[in-house]
Amino acid sequence: MGIFGKLFGSKQNEEVLTNDNYIETIIQSGEGEPLAISNNEVMYVGYNELGGYYYLQTFIVGRLKVKTKNGAKLEIIGNNYTLNLDSDMPEFESESASPLDGHVTRIDFQIEKTDVEKIKRSNIKQLTLYVKKKEILFNLYSK
Repeated sequence: MGIFGKLFGSKQNEEVLTNDNYIETIIQSGEGEPLAISNNEVMYVGYNELGGYYYLQTFIVGRLKVKTKNGAKLEIIGNNYTLNLDSDMPEFESESASPLDGHVTRIDFQIEKTDVEKIKRSNIKQLTLYVKKKEILFNLYSK
C-alpha cells in the first residue's frame, strides 16, 4: 500500500466492503420485500391494470445506470414455463438514488392477464433483464 493508501485508506478495500454490504443496505432502506437480487441490483415488482391491459412494474435499485431508446426484455423462468416480456416503452432512463450511491430504473412490461397468475414468488426460479448490451441475472430473494 502506498503512502496515500496508508493516509487515506485503500479505495480497493473500500470497494470490497461496499459490494459486500451494498445489497443489504438497499434492502434495509427500501420499503417492502424485493422479489429478486443480482450482484449489484435489487428488483422490486408490482402489478397494475389500466384499461384492460396488465403491466408488470419493476424497480431496479442499484448500480445499473442506463439510458435507452430501444427498451428492455425480461425473461422469467419458472416452474414449467418461461415468459419473455418486452418493455412497455422503448425509452427510459435511470435516476440517481441518494444516499445509496446508485440508481433507480423503472421499467414496465406489458403482460397478459393469464400470465399474471404465473408470476408468483413460489413459481419463479430466476429472472434475466436484457437492456442495451447488458444481461443481468436475478435470483429470487429469500430472507
